[in-house]
Amino acid sequence: MSVHRSLSAVSASDQAQDKARAVVQWYVTQNIKPGTALPSPKQLALTLSLPAAHVRQALRHRDTAGEIALDSNGPATRLHQGEAHPCDRALQLAVQERISTGHYQPGQALPTGLLSTEFRLQPHQVQRALGHLAACGDIRRDEHGPYGPGHYVPSPGIPRAQRRTRVSPDPE
Repeated sequence: MSVHRSLSAVSASDQAQDKARAVVQWYVTQNIKPGTALPSPKQLALTLSLPAAHVRQALRHRDTAGEIALDSNGPATRLHQGEAHPCDRALQLAVQERISTGHYQPGQALPTGLLSTEFRLQPHQVQRALGHLAACGDIRRDEHGPYGPGHYVPSPGIPRAQRRTRVSPDPE
């Protein structure tokens, strides 16, 4: 009987967290313009009548998705659609440079584990950064690649000038 209750409690907790994620996402997309700071998690919790812990977790989820940028030194910011997450820029620029200099060869799978270690990023952050490069056309995501699912350096069949916009460094 207690196992059934604990499963129900987990299910209710998951449902509450899913609701918080949906409400926070709705609030951010409907009320916060890209490039604008978000209210503090405490203020969002009060505004949305949600537990502060659920709001913080929902904000981390939006950060992981690349929709906002959390900043431990200040307020979170809503990112523009297609904008690279600030934490991802160094990795993205390094991958672009390594492709252009031939360090990474066409058809090569990118070493995501090594990149994670080198740039001190979590695996989900590396995936987010590489996903942005794939959307820009600098690399390709291949679920059935020769080395398994992953991100690969594209073949030189498409001239670089015809690819989408590259990631630009932070403005100083």
